[in-house]
Amino acid sequence: MKLLKQIATIRAGYAFRGKIEEDQNGNVHVIQMKDVDVGKGIDWTGLVVTDLPGKKQPDWLKNGDLLFVARGNRNFALLFDEVPFDTVLSPHFFHLTVKRGVNILPGFLAWQINQEPIQHYLQKSSHGSMVQAIGRQVLDNMPVAIPSLEKQQAILSVNHAWQQQLRVMAALTDNMQRTMTGIAKQILREN
Repeated sequence: MKLLKQIATIRAGYAFRGKIEEDQNGNVHVIQMKDVDVGKGIDWTGLVVTDLPGKKQPDWLKNGDLLFVARGNRNFALLFDEVPFDTVLSPHFFHLTVKRGVNILPGFLAWQINQEPIQHYLQKSSHGSMVQAIGRQVLDNMPVAIPSLEKQQAILSVNHAWQQQLRVMAALTDNMQRTMTGIAKQILREN
């Protein structure tokens, strides 16, 4: 077992001062809460384009990085397989990068964060009366297991197959709902 701070660099999202103003001629895309879904991932087409204020070089998202949702009732991690353009996170997120030389696959780290033991740790450790939030110290001290790379890959393969199965089942359910709606409409027209 390791602590998250031992295996990953943890950075806060970009500190915007005030509202994120859209600028179609801007130089960066910003991921906000509305763009993130635990099941669907990132809605890259809906990102706000803006121009970053200040001269400080931002922490650009890179392939293999993780986003961690730090606010709200569901705290989860998403892996960036492919970042299509210069992108930063809004302040509602933490930006995680696995440190060099650590034998953990970024996808496995995201998977582990999203599982019940870590979710229980996060729920116990969150604070806030209206909106729950996870603080940096809680994230720093999150316990993470690091099995062999072979075991990590096997777990990710099983998880990938399960996710595909969930998508197929959702499509079948949606199709059946449309069929039932069509039958109901037809019956109403006949009577």
